Amino acid sequence: MSFALLMKDEIRGFYKSKVMIFLWIGLPLLTMLFHFWSSLQGGGIPFTALSAIITSGIGGTLASVMLTVSIINEKTQHVYDLFLVRPVRRWNIILSKFLAVYACIAVASLLSLLLGLIIDYINVGSVSGTVLNDTVLSLATSFSMMAVSSSAGVLIGVVSPSVLVGVILVIYGGNQISALPIIPTILNISNATLFTITFGTVTTSIMLVLAIFLFNRKQL
Repeated sequence: MSFALLMKDEIRGFYKSKVMIFLWIGLPLLTMLFHFWSSLQGGGIPFTALSAIITSGIGGTLASVMLTVSIINEKTQHVYDLFLVRPVRRWNIILSKFLAVYACIAVASLLSLLLGLIIDYINVGSVSGTVLNDTVLSLATSFSMMAVSSSAGVLIGVVSPSVLVGVILVIYGGNQISALPIIPTILNISNATLFTITFGTVTTSIMLVLAIFLFNRKQL
């Protein structure tokens, strides 16, 4: 089984789930409700920034839990035993799961940010350079946080002995790690976007490499 076929199969499995339907439809609507609530309270938080926080927070957590539960269930049900008689490399399994979920939540993030641009345009009357810059920063922050969340879900799924332990580790460990890329934005540090992308890429790569290493050493 080639990596492309494995990837296609993983995407088909994830995008048909009710969780992904919620991510694609529910998250943009939820972000819009938060935006209107903030406007009524006088906060006036830019929609693009708000959508990045909500999408990466809720979406990243759900994606991480999905990956963790999927890997643990497949280990418990001895699904991977079938791959021992097929020409499938173990790292293909891990990477295909990560990319499949990451692609699905990236769609949710893009939908939220697109809706954000439309609403900000309606409120302001034009799309200024500041709004576009905020959109790029929000996109980088959202993608980086979701990448960290997804890679944490993969790693936790590989090492966790049970679904309960895995979910607890995701909620109390993975969430804290995935929130680190947004710190420069909150503190309004210069070159925040560069730091966010760099930190997200490095952290994601480290956790994926570690997950693949540990998965390769497991007796399936």
